[in-house]
Amino acid sequence: MKSRATSTFGTDPRKGLGHEVPPQIDHVKIYFDQQELPQEAEKFYRWHERSKWRTATGQPVKNWKTEAAKWIWEIKLRNPYLRF
Repeated sequence: MKSRATSTFGTDPRKGLGHEVPPQIDHVKIYFDQQELPQEAEKFYRWHERSKWRTATGQPVKNWKTEAAKWIWEIKLRNPYLRF
């Protein structure tokens, strides 16, 4: 019997941690929903699709969750009512 982690994530221990670039849109939606900003998921995804998953300095994105955390941080800085 396979463990749930194996059947869901296979043998790659990094899978699901943000290292798959580009990510599946559903994974992005789940992440943003967990951060209580579901309306930002598609904006984030479209922005990075247009930039071909590169950072502002032109480097390839290595971890989309790191970029998503920065995106969320900027939103919360501009919108104090969203801070928890």
